[in-house]
Amino acid sequence: MSVWSGVLDSCPGLLCCIVNTRGKLLYATHGYKAVASRLFGHKCDEGRNYPPMITELDRGIHEAMTAACLGTTDAIEISENGKIWELTAAPLKIDDGGISGVVLRISSESPPSTSQALPPVVMSNPEILNSVPFRAGITDSHGTFLAVNRFLASCVRAELVGRNIIELVSPEDCPGLIHIITKRAGSVECTMPDISAGENFYPFDVVTYLDDELNELPKDAEIDSLRRVVLHATPAEWNGTQAVMMTFEDVTEFRRTHDQLRRLLTVDTHTGILNRSGIEHVIRRRLTETVNDGGHMSLIAIRVENFRYLNETRGYAPADRIMRSFVRAMKKYLEGRPGSVLGRWSEDEFVVVAQCSGAAAVVMANEIRANTRDVIFSAGVADLTDGGYMSASEFIGAAYDAMCGAVKSGGNATALARNS
Repeated sequence: MSVWSGVLDSCPGLLCCIVNTRGKLLYATHGYKAVASRLFGHKCDEGRNYPPMITELDRGIHEAMTAACLGTTDAIEISENGKIWELTAAPLKIDDGGISGVVLRISSESPPSTSQALPPVVMSNPEILNSVPFRAGITDSHGTFLAVNRFLASCVRAELVGRNIIELVSPEDCPGLIHIITKRAGSVECTMPDISAGENFYPFDVVTYLDDELNELPKDAEIDSLRRVVLHATPAEWNGTQAVMMTFEDVTEFRRTHDQLRRLLTVDTHTGILNRSGIEHVIRRRLTETVNDGGHMSLIAIRVENFRYLNETRGYAPADRIMRSFVRAMKKYLEGRPGSVLGRWSEDEFVVVAQCSGAAAVVMANEIRANTRDVIFSAGVADLTDGGYMSASEFIGAAYDAMCGAVKSGGNATALARNS
């Protein structure tokens, strides 16, 4: 509870809740509970099914959540005394291969739609553009800004007129942006690292992103000017020629929260390495890649045998420090082994994904033991090539069984799984 609260409540004014794929409400911010109670009549009890499926509106929310579980962001609008609220359901992804829940967010500002847009034909009148109540600009058919309204100008400390919008987004976003400019219609979400946020954008802290594949924080994570923006294109005419009206919807706050939640679901909070869910996904992805592309892959399952003894004799806090020191030692050792990924399987168990043969993985486990203080552990190694395993579960089970065999044979040893 406190972990979810720390993530969601770190964004002031965020009306947001998290529901897992089984429909259980995991956490809701105080603001969400208050607004949901007024708009929907929901009590928002954590641990219970959400929404309660009583009214037609509940069914609409449920359908949006179902779409999110299938990987699509969906939204419904609710009217309250002339004010429009929007509830957005977005998938909470561990990464591209799996969805672990749904993020529900209530906002009082609906995204730009055709009803808000400028008329299809717009004369070259800045006052018309300034009358649009959201951030907007006019570009030519190539993406060069011809004009911007006061809302967009006040948010960006940069001269936009005469500059091409394609220059302002990350290279990987360009194909999508070029496509909607060419069509003169559609929407695309972009990263805009070259635009410094003005006072009208929400001032976020610097955010660091976890690289799940390499299990480390990327270098040069100074991204205080990074913005996530949804760009909406609408056909327009400017000075008698075809143009495009671009509206800017800042979604940085929502994406920042989403990334924090994603990290929370895949990272062990005590040690900073991948948790069981995160390392399981890496194993499955690496297994598929290795089968398709060839090469070597091995798993090392590690159990700290004296963990309980450390807790009983030294106390919880000192034992926890020893475990963190053990993790740091393993991470330092694995830095010289490209492609190796470390994860925490349980309280006293760890898994290493290694791009090497089983024999080489046995050497790795023994070298880790030789460079470890205070911790006594046994390890089991499974070699994908030698074992011919049919599934990730079978592969993981082989390494785990080998580890248990090493413990039963006396401990403080490493055992290699043998193909039966």
